[in-house]
Amino acid sequence: MEIVNRPSPNRAVGRQNQLPDFIVCHITGGSFTSAINTITNPASQVSYHFVVSRDGTVVQAVNIRDTAWANGTTINGDNRDNKHSTIPVIRSRRRNANQYTVSIGFADSSAGELSAAQLAAGVNLVLHIRSQVKEIYGLEIPMEKSNVIGHHEITPITRPFCPGPRFPFGELLQRVNEKLSQPQNPISQPQQNIPLQQVQTPNSAPSSWAIEAWSWGKGLGLTDGTNPQGIPTREQMITLLHRYHLLKATG
Repeated sequence: MEIVNRPSPNRAVGRQNQLPDFIVCHITGGSFTSAINTITNPASQVSYHFVVSRDGTVVQAVNIRDTAWANGTTINGDNRDNKHSTIPVIRSRRRNANQYTVSIGFADSSAGELSAAQLAAGVNLVLHIRSQVKEIYGLEIPMEKSNVIGHHEITPITRPFCPGPRFPFGELLQRVNEKLSQPQNPISQPQQNIPLQQVQTPNSAPSSWAIEAWSWGKGLGLTDGTNPQGIPTREQMITLLHRYHLLKATG
């Protein structure tokens, strides 16, 4: 998929030895342009790994290897303490949730309702994230609602409506899993090497500039004279060289 890079300064390098096993969906609370301006402004102290526009454009602002500042939690008992999370695994992790999440911000979204192009881009983006996390960390994120979640499930007190009641988690995951279940394109088999004498083409005459050499090779028994303009396989080339070598060796 096509991804536009707009690096954000609002990030932490690395993940403090944490594995990103959650994909978190957000609504940006404004237009695509304002979202990009916000996450690239150092003063905002906010970022997402990715932002998806209404027309399906995808921007990456933070590398998956690094920590974006979208789902921050604390362990000091305040309203962002991860003990408030609705997800037991997150409650048990007494560390900042940014370190083990990959965040997606969906722009221009009212109550989480996505456009058709935005949803399609989101499906491809989730698959891309899954592939990248597997490649980088050897971890396969489950494509289930337990691991593709909303911001409100991490900090329900401070972000109770993100990404909104209309966010299509069910359809998103259904499409993702449908794509995962589709058979992969079969690996093409290498072309079978065909003996020289079995290769035939409609054009059985050599070009004018090659007639003399072709007659010479045919006279020596290097070729049977068929398919003069065919593309030789490696097997055929070796056979020609071997035949010539035997002729030289026998004088």
